[in-house]
Amino acid sequence: MKAIHLAAAVVSFALSSSGLPAVHAAQAAKPKNIVFILADDLSWIDVSTGNSNQGRGSQYFETPNIDRLASQSRSFTHAYTQQNCAPTRAALISGQYATGPNNGVYNVGSLARQNKQTEGYPKLPIKAAEQRKNIPDKGVSIFNMAQSAGLHTCLIGKSHGTPNPLEGGYGLDLPAYVHHILHGTVDGKKVTNQHYMALKDDERGWTFLSNYVDRYAAPYDRGYIESKLAPFQNQNDLSLLLGTPKHLTDAIGDFSTDYIKERAAEETPFFLYVPFHAIHTDIVGRKDYVAKYAARGFDAQQAEYAALVELLDQNVGRILQSLKDPNGDGNFDDDLSADTLVIFTSDNGGLRSNTPLTGRKGHLYEGGIRVPLMIRWPAVIEPNSVSNQAVHSIDFYPTFAELLGVDVSDRQLDGVSIASILKGEATRLERENLFWHFPGYMDFRTRPSTVVQRRVGDQYYKLFYYYETGKWELFHLNEDISEQNDLLAHRLPEQLTGLLKSMKRDMRDWLVATQAPTGTWIESGKPVDYPRADQ
Repeated sequence: MKAIHLAAAVVSFALSSSGLPAVHAAQAAKPKNIVFILADDLSWIDVSTGNSNQGRGSQYFETPNIDRLASQSRSFTHAYTQQNCAPTRAALISGQYATGPNNGVYNVGSLARQNKQTEGYPKLPIKAAEQRKNIPDKGVSIFNMAQSAGLHTCLIGKSHGTPNPLEGGYGLDLPAYVHHILHGTVDGKKVTNQHYMALKDDERGWTFLSNYVDRYAAPYDRGYIESKLAPFQNQNDLSLLLGTPKHLTDAIGDFSTDYIKERAAEETPFFLYVPFHAIHTDIVGRKDYVAKYAARGFDAQQAEYAALVELLDQNVGRILQSLKDPNGDGNFDDDLSADTLVIFTSDNGGLRSNTPLTGRKGHLYEGGIRVPLMIRWPAVIEPNSVSNQAVHSIDFYPTFAELLGVDVSDRQLDGVSIASILKGEATRLERENLFWHFPGYMDFRTRPSTVVQRRVGDQYYKLFYYYETGKWELFHLNEDISEQNDLLAHRLPEQLTGLLKSMKRDMRDWLVATQAPTGTWIESGKPVDYPRADQ
């Protein structure tokens, strides 16, 4: 079958235009809306733009909509998260490290995730600390803050870090949690592990087992393909989709665009948080994109991965187009772009190779915690600009609060506002350090450890401490982005001895101040001590 194309009457795709509506910065003192798009397990190098990864855009995957967003945004080359899903989302929503009183989420599931892959298993020296699985609802979440500014709040997609299915609380007006793994009954047989694709359940019909997106679960038909997908066609044969099950990524895109349309019609300011499941395993791409990459010589696994990356990109484009033309009539009189702060990032590093970064999801090396980040606000944020200021998921809360004019001085936040960086009023934050703390085990990837990253001018250093052995590691990221040259494995240059002592002291002071848990020694039952600054 030939690819389906739109007729000549197709409305212009706004994102392909050279710019966005111009407004004076004075007229945009506060954003009316916030759209926060969070990818799942998207690597620092998975996008084809080079703005967010120091010129290392993917040569294999195509992300034209994310690239275009980067050209309209300020991108951050040193954007950081926690090592996997739940702790990053908890940090984002609470504005705190896991050590904060309104957080407490260090890892997905538990801190005792040792298994046969863990070196030394099962005779490990440290009993992992306890943790929360979800952040507590104390009325101080990022959504509560946005509500206080008059924004309608919506989560559509993956929760992780807050209780499921988010029935009320956390300041969400519309908590549209969507399961990632489906369990249903098809032809009288139970079906599980149905990742991404809608299934035809005996009782519910076509479903994602979600009251929020089931209305979008019907198979692809010609009308949907022509109206929703054809404007974003990128050498993919859309006719391959006719009659096939809907992909969850498209359903979340459908919900998001309809939400924006409804808020625009009601003239209601909003905070739309879209935590996509893509590109979390099991990797299942959309059939047309899989065929596109297979035809380019990708093997089956690579084609699925590339297809899911581009499907995520397509839905980023659909959401941004819906801001440009909320009711989809081709008339941009209802354009929300100029009044909307848009954020695109990922919750942690990818599961595949992240070269030149070492490690992957679950590691505290750069491959596990360094992610793409771009932020757009037309006529306020300089387009196609890049910052190498280190930022972290904890910074979104105070940043949004400042931009929305919400006083959060009574809240204990570990993050700092990056509003001055976004507006071009500053190039640096006063903050010098970022911290990570992991008091447990995550198979072969992470052991009991604490990390501090220090910025010295434009230079970044990263210090690791491992509790089991008392070992330290120090890396100079500017010269060693792959973290292969431990400066402490050789005689430390004299000019760095003072820096090392200062970083050790700051690490210990932070652990003490936050009362960070460390677990206990299994043999003695005594608490594991914090590192000594004079070691």
